[in-house]
Amino acid sequence: MSELKRWRECSSCKKPIAHGQLYQVCSVSTCNRKRNSLVFCSVACWDAHLPFANHRNAWAVEERAPRS
Repeated sequence: MSELKRWRECSSCKKPIAHGQLYQVCSVSTCNRKRNSLVFCSVACWDAHLPFANHRNAWAVEERAPRS
């Protein structure tokens, strides 16, 4: 990942998410607010936030980080 610039870091495990990399977001709008935007490097990291989030019905949505 040294040649790729970091876009953000995973909200769960804190691994870097590079520009152009696929990542996961939560389908629930409260997790995607501008102030509290959660991003996850994998579905497993997204799944780890569910016990704390108290969502009734949620799924991971795959997105791509902006290219630099």
